[in-house]
Amino acid sequence: MGDRCRSCDAPIEWAITTKGQRIPLDPEPGPGGNLVLVDGVARHPTLGEGVPYLQYTSHFATCPDAERFRRKGKVRR
Repeated sequence: MGDRCRSCDAPIEWAITTKGQRIPLDPEPGPGGNLVLVDGVARHPTLGEGVPYLQYTSHFATCPDAERFRRKGKVRR
């Protein structure tokens, strides 16, 4: 069983980014997802082109209180 968001109590699953950081994901894949899991690593969908990976959404994109958990001082691209 997965974890739950400390803010909104929604179910989340954890993945690792290409930089080795943990990232919360909404547990159900969907066509509008902003990440794919490739060998257990969360990547931008274009890094998985040509292979039919399931797309997941970062919980930061759906949590109503995501700003509370963003790391301070990080530049958003």
